[in-house]
Amino acid sequence: MSIKNISACYLSIAVLMLLSACSLPTYFLPAAPGNDIAYLPKPMGSDSSKVKNYVSASLAHLSLPYTSGGLDMGFLNYSRAHTTKNLNIAYGAFGFLGSTSIDHSLGKEMPSDFIGKNFSGGGLRTSLGYYNVSGNAEFRILSWENALSLENGSYADFRKAVKSMNNPDTIASTKTTIYTTGLASEIIWHAKRNQNNQFAFRIFYGFTPGLKQSLKDKLNRIEIKESCVDFSFFFKLNKFYGIGGISGTEGLSSKFSLGYTF
Repeated sequence: MSIKNISACYLSIAVLMLLSACSLPTYFLPAAPGNDIAYLPKPMGSDSSKVKNYVSASLAHLSLPYTSGGLDMGFLNYSRAHTTKNLNIAYGAFGFLGSTSIDHSLGKEMPSDFIGKNFSGGGLRTSLGYYNVSGNAEFRILSWENALSLENGSYADFRKAVKSMNNPDTIASTKTTIYTTGLASEIIWHAKRNQNNQFAFRIFYGFTPGLKQSLKDKLNRIEIKESCVDFSFFFKLNKFYGIGGISGTEGLSSKFSLGYTF
């Protein structure tokens, strides 16, 4: 096969992929999925204090699938954590607010009335886990994590209006109460010279019941998954800490937090 024929073949494949992507419906997700679940810090077994409070602020972004639309938001978070021999528990609350955004260089164009929609809300998070200690590291083998969030604002009203139009090319979830649950595994360790300097990696896998069904349309197309995967990195330097995370259902979320523990 000549180079010319090979180039034509690749070009045809690229065009078909582009046409396929363009034929996908536009999905409008609630604000919370992907950002409701978050890393909850906990004292290590080697810490002098086994009960600590954590406060932080976060910046986050959710990219809506198959579109150029997204959601920018900020969070305020508070949690309290307890560590006993081989067990730890954390619980807390959060609030968030944000607005819709568009990146014109990506995906399909968004409806003009998508611009300028705002949202706000709050929720609760919990984590219960089992761990083992090995040297200066702690293997948090398995944790059960949950998040419940409520949303309101003009973005929720916009999704309800889109749903009522019954347009097969625009599919919107009207859910404003979101619950996500799942399991996580983590490794955390402290510096040998300073036990107050700590670092951790965590992976979470769970799902958001009802999200998939809320995006079902009359043509019975469901492209969105209910499953959620979250990767987080945690670091603590004395009493200050930071958390970076990437998660996704179908929309990809990213979040960065800075906080203080006492």
